[in-house]
Amino acid sequence: MKRSAACLALMLGAMMTLAVLAHATASGPNGRIVFKKALGHPALLASVRPDGSGLRLLPRTSQVADDDPVWSPNGSVIAFERWPLGPGHGTIFSFRADGTGLKRLGPAGDDRIFPAWSPDGRRIAYVRSWGGFQNGEIKNSGIYTMNASGGGTVMVINVSADRPYSGDAGHPTWSPDGAQLAFELVNSGSVEPAHAHAVFVVNADGTGLQQLTPWSMNAGGRLDWSPDGTKILFRAPAKTDRGNLYTVSPDGSGLKALTRFPNLVVSAGSFSPDGRWVTFAKSSDLWVMRLDGTGARQLTHGISVWSPDWGRAK
Repeated sequence: MKRSAACLALMLGAMMTLAVLAHATASGPNGRIVFKKALGHPALLASVRPDGSGLRLLPRTSQVADDDPVWSPNGSVIAFERWPLGPGHGTIFSFRADGTGLKRLGPAGDDRIFPAWSPDGRRIAYVRSWGGFQNGEIKNSGIYTMNASGGGTVMVINVSADRPYSGDAGHPTWSPDGAQLAFELVNSGSVEPAHAHAVFVVNADGTGLQQLTPWSMNAGGRLDWSPDGTKILFRAPAKTDRGNLYTVSPDGSGLKALTRFPNLVVSAGSFSPDGRWVTFAKSSDLWVMRLDGTGARQLTHGISVWSPDWGRAK
């Protein structure tokens, strides 16, 4: 699991090739798509226009790797996680769309990953883990929220509260009305089914936990909630880097396969702000397609794309 890898010297190379993130797409006109560009290490963030033009590399230092970028609802700010090249904590940062105005959100020593903006742009959900390791598993893992400047932290749910070392939370995404959060839960090796993935939803106040996908599907990876609130996008199986894209309704009904790729590397991505398209990474390049899986277009060529998020035009 990504959390375990972080404390075991990060297993940085694996993260560069397998990591996939979370958020909700704000409705509106379609703007730029931001993503992790992993060709050439360490990884950095980049963005392109929806037609694939105007590639923009965003700044970083040589001592860190950046991942899981997400647009603010108004399309002006990008939040992301930053990792040191060596043992250490993942930390959430933000900067403007052009890479200026870098800010760390929260203290340097607090492990925070998988940022996700609330629909009103005032809060950011994230995953926090704490309590030490046992047999390579973290004791506690939960969904938190903080204000947009990094303060005012509130725990939504500790997924390991009843059974420490039982699993990891990941990839939160808000419903468009801000009332719920969907997220991935990954079992540890000490619970059954061991190392299985599933998509859950929980109310923003921590009540009403509900499982949406069966453990046998191994669903998860980077999640996104559609702008109209009717669908949650995910990838399955999430245990490997090869799989397909699916959507499910927030009540667990309407499970639908969007793609049927034969053993291709796929990173689940994001709905377009107008709700008509999905962007994703396939075989390490950026693609878009309609919600029914038709009209697929390749936007980049040979730059190793992961974790795309589609922002609205400013």
